[in-house]
Amino acid sequence: MKITFLGTSAGIPTKNRYLSALALQFENSREWILFDCGEGTQYRLMQTPLSPFNLSKIFITHLHGDHIYGLFGLLASRGLSRAEKDIEIYGPFGIKELLNTVFRLSQLNLPFNMKVTEILNEDILSFGNFTVEIKKLSHSITSFGFIVNGVQKRGRFDVEKAKMAGIPEGPLYGRLKRGETVTLPDGRIVDGKDFISAPRRGKRVIIGGDNDNPFIFKCKDVDVMIHEATYTQRDFEKLPRKFMHSTAKSVAEAAASLGVKRLILTHISPRYDKNDKIDEILDEAQKYFKGRVEVAYDLMKIDV
Repeated sequence: MKITFLGTSAGIPTKNRYLSALALQFENSREWILFDCGEGTQYRLMQTPLSPFNLSKIFITHLHGDHIYGLFGLLASRGLSRAEKDIEIYGPFGIKELLNTVFRLSQLNLPFNMKVTEILNEDILSFGNFTVEIKKLSHSITSFGFIVNGVQKRGRFDVEKAKMAGIPEGPLYGRLKRGETVTLPDGRIVDGKDFISAPRRGKRVIIGGDNDNPFIFKCKDVDVMIHEATYTQRDFEKLPRKFMHSTAKSVAEAAASLGVKRLILTHISPRYDKNDKIDEILDEAQKYFKGRVEVAYDLMKIDV
């Protein structure tokens, strides 16, 4: 998987950070999917190799403006560019009414079909080469997180083992790679499965929407956890009004409990970006999570 952060600010944009959006692309595929679509998403896309023509699915965590106000512009631009590939949109209840109202009042007619599915409960969606597990989060409005699982990959054919067994190279290798049982020229019968390594687990990525309880996620074998960390714990405790967001400390503790391999924090309050205090978020997280941890920035790219 390849992940590109298109927006990493919380609430309002800054000079360096646009609002929440994240693109995920699978290996050997031009197709990509989008998680959230805050204002400015289509501008960030212009700075990447990702083409709106190849966008196939959009997942919206919740209906707060900083996670969805860029969606209308992105779809309109995609339509004006004459993209015809169908698109699927998944989001909380109300997203159909929101889209239909904007399209009706702005007289927007799109040249592609759009399938909108409202998420009502936790579920697992299967898309062939990956699944998306939907997890209900804790926020001031209905909010969901997504666990993306790549499908299990077949084991690799051990060429050296086959050579050591005296199996001649050629068409037989193709049959053995498919796990077939073959008869060799010398009369021996060999099972292709004996020359294939154990299946490899697909990669697993947690993408959390706005959520004040990162311990909600219970899955194991997490390669990357991407989660909002809007404040440090110290600053959160000073807030006169407690918004339902996570702190760097709480996310780090949750990631540590899950045995996450890599933690990436996003949805950062502008107070840290404008005052050049991003290191405060990172320093707090590193106290409670001893693995690899980073604070995301716009146009940051990672391979999973």
